[in-house]
Amino acid sequence: MDGAVFEVSAKEVTVEKFTCVADVGTIMNRLLVDGNFYGGLAQGIGLALSEDFDDLTKHTSLKGCGIPYPKDVPDDIELHYVETYRPEGPYGAAGCGEAPLDAPHPAILNAIYNATGARITRIPALPEVVLAALKDLEK
Repeated sequence: MDGAVFEVSAKEVTVEKFTCVADVGTIMNRLLVDGNFYGGLAQGIGLALSEDFDDLTKHTSLKGCGIPYPKDVPDDIELHYVETYRPEGPYGAAGCGEAPLDAPHPAILNAIYNATGARITRIPALPEVVLAALKDLEK
């Protein structure tokens, strides 16, 4: 279960808090697992809100592609791990590299819907996309 708390303005959506619960098998090095999750969640926030690679002639720099900056990632991130021994994994471990990137974008899009009633169906939820969805609600 993942959850995002955010704020919407006419300019942009800001993620204020993110909570993530994941089963990663047996944790052998918590610091490495945390690092994977913090990085993956930051990438997922960028995927949900700003990363746009559709027009490669326009998006020629990291900034132009919408790669998230540190200010775009909340300081309030809660990580909760469920440890389930995996007999097929080394010492009961499972992979933790892809898990943090699976849920941030749907969690953020659902948070936008829960707060505003506007359903965003594609990513990134750029400010103009969110504003258009909000205007559609008024019709």
